[in-house]
Amino acid sequence: RSSQLIAPLLGPLPGEKILDACAAPGGKSTHIAELINNDGKIWSVDRSFRRAQKISANSERLGTHCLQLLVADSNELLDKHPEWKGFFDRILIDAPCSGLGTLARHPDARWRINKDNIQELVELQSQLLNSLAPLLKSGGKLVYSTCTIHPDENFNQIRKFIQLKSQFSLEYEKQIWPGDKDNGDGFYIAVLNKFED
Repeated sequence: RSSQLIAPLLGPLPGEKILDACAAPGGKSTHIAELINNDGKIWSVDRSFRRAQKISANSERLGTHCLQLLVADSNELLDKHPEWKGFFDRILIDAPCSGLGTLARHPDARWRINKDNIQELVELQSQLLNSLAPLLKSGGKLVYSTCTIHPDENFNQIRKFIQLKSQFSLEYEKQIWPGDKDNGDGFYIAVLNKFED
């Protein structure tokens, strides 16, 4: 339920070019498509071919025709598509995370996740933010989200990013705690705006 908040906070508008950088299984991409009335272009990226097939199946089932599927590592998008520098109006990074906000549904995660795992994820999240930031046009909006409650993956991650990238400012952030106001899982959302350097 918490994840349903993300696409509206991206503020997508008809005719825009939108990147969903960690898109599988496609729920957020198709939600964005619905919000723009299928008028625009959404690039749904996932590095797993198997997971990307779920995006395709969901898109077809829902009649989404503005979605373009790309199997790729989002950290390499600028290298492979230099023409995408400053190209996108909106970027969504629903980042790989520890999933500590979903323990009610996935109690086994508490035995799979340790300090080292979290540090690796923090580094991956940072790479994604830094790799994708140049693809956003000035005046664009970036939404970063996770399904965790760990501060290093959330508040601290965004603080560090803003310190490094002065052209970004924080418009909104929210930590949703598991069970908060019937929201379900724990979740974090940050909305960032990009300005001229």
